[in-house]
Amino acid sequence: MGEAFGNSGIPLLIEDELALWNAGLEDFDQGRYWHAHEDWEDLWNAHKRRGAPSSEILFVQGMIQTAALLLNHERKKERGVKNLTVKINAKLAGWGCVWNIDVSKHLDSMNTFGLDAGVWSLDAQAYTLERCSSREVQD
Repeated sequence: MGEAFGNSGIPLLIEDELALWNAGLEDFDQGRYWHAHEDWEDLWNAHKRRGAPSSEILFVQGMIQTAALLLNHERKKERGVKNLTVKINAKLAGWGCVWNIDVSKHLDSMNTFGLDAGVWSLDAQAYTLERCSSREVQD
């Protein structure tokens, strides 16, 4: 059986992986960044076990790091926010829509949180992931 690909060129998730991704999305959008981080870390490990392409593994790692960035922002850890901003740019730059997330808009928002480090004027709890306007992820 061949792999199905979304419009982003990244393979669609298999059932167990999709459940982890969706659990992370729900946790993330509810401001439970530690739990989203844990869900996506399980997804990241599953990708590594099955030998997924390195670009896909790095994408998942970048999403884990965005959850960590917002957790650090909530805790007012300036160094953590700034370091994670650099790391996520290296992993998420250039992506468009992946698994129904508008990664480009998400990265722009994370960069805004990065610039807010030390100022702390933004509310991480008010942030939710931007979804793509077209359906590029399986149901």
